[in-house]
Amino acid sequence: MSDINEIATRIKDFIEREFPQPGAELTLSTNLLEEWFIDSLGIVNTTLFLESAFGIDVRRADINAANFRSIETLARYVAERLGGHG
Repeated sequence: MSDINEIATRIKDFIEREFPQPGAELTLSTNLLEEWFIDSLGIVNTTLFLESAFGIDVRRADINAANFRSIETLARYVAERLGGHG
């Protein structure tokens, strides 16, 4: 399963369920760290979700603001890992 839209939908569903922000709209480009306020524990939980849901190993070096900025960047990262790139 490497369709980036399906990956993004699964990540969005997870974030809305785990980190609800009543009254706020989560889009694929919402800044998760600045606008959705996912903290360090949230990043850990998101990392665990990505590993279990998509069967990837998230490398420590990949846990950074560039990859975790938005659903879009997370989906792109997952797709790359599934494709064996990087």
